[in-house]
Amino acid sequence: MAWGALALCAIVGCSPSRESRGEAQAATVDGDSVARVRQDSINRAQPGYVVDSILPPDEALRRFQESVVNPGALVHGAASRDALVHQFVRAVEANDSLTLIRSAVHRGEYAHLIYSQSPLAQGATYQPPEVAWVQLSNGSVQGFRRTLARHGGHSLNFASYRCPEAPERHGDLTIWRGCLVELGTGEGRSTTRLFGPIVSRNGQFKFLSLANDL
Repeated sequence: MAWGALALCAIVGCSPSRESRGEAQAATVDGDSVARVRQDSINRAQPGYVVDSILPPDEALRRFQESVVNPGALVHGAASRDALVHQFVRAVEANDSLTLIRSAVHRGEYAHLIYSQSPLAQGATYQPPEVAWVQLSNGSVQGFRRTLARHGGHSLNFASYRCPEAPERHGDLTIWRGCLVELGTGEGRSTTRLFGPIVSRNGQFKFLSLANDL
């Protein structure tokens, strides 16, 4: 299974009540990817594990990409930003962990489709891909847990959401950061950040991260 899904499942356990075991297995990239990701997770748990951040950028990217299968496209996302947000709301209200996990970018997508076009891949903001992914996925894990702990299985009373009018554009990626969700009705309305940036590539939309302010 993709690293994002495996990491989240390892923490909270995935019990998709609305999908069969066979459908859940369809989220798997391939068997080799599962083995690699599982071993990566085991390695990270070992005392003294350190991400190698001193490799030349090209070599760091090559190793990062070799560690996971190229999916070729963003998968299990949505056809529009609005559809993605509404998918998120429905998944939270249904306590549907699998759909929520699938809505976020996984390791293979980040390695082959996103990182090399991001500002983190070069210049003054450079971060080695493994380091950048660890930070991103850790935020998703925490956000996933907090979202379901606070709101899972309950109505969000979703009213609306808004994102900055001017998104970031990097190659064939479009990224909206700082999106806010309005919940509740009347005087009880509140505005919060329920998820991280939204990324679009070739007509598919996913969350770059599930990190939030909960």
